[in-house]
Amino acid sequence: MKGKILLIFFIVMVCICGCKSTGFLMAKANVIMIGEPYPPKNNDAVIDVYITNKPTVEYIEFAQIRCNDTNDEWNLNQIKAKAREIGADGILITGKASIASFGVPIGMGMYSYLNEEYGINAVAIKYK
Repeated sequence: MKGKILLIFFIVMVCICGCKSTGFLMAKANVIMIGEPYPPKNNDAVIDVYITNKPTVEYIEFAQIRCNDTNDEWNLNQIKAKAREIGADGILITGKASIASFGVPIGMGMYSYLNEEYGINAVAIKYK
């Protein structure tokens, strides 16, 4: 009986671990407008990215942009592309977009196997 339980546990763990992303989900960015969009910018327009500091000039926050891929470079490129579409001058990175977590039941409790943050949340800004 103990052997069957261990075998089932092993199979479940292999299935769960096999589902982990390799970073190539190719997720697209989603926009939630909290203001009016501006005229779009060219595909090669520079989008200023602020991570730890805010801009020194006055600005308006007008949209939230989120991309839920496991590759941060892909996320940032998708967010900047979406920012160009809505006419943003820059983006403020506000943190990770999602948390992947799953656990394995053990007796009356749960063993959390993985907690992984991924994706990027950002706020689109327009300089005044």
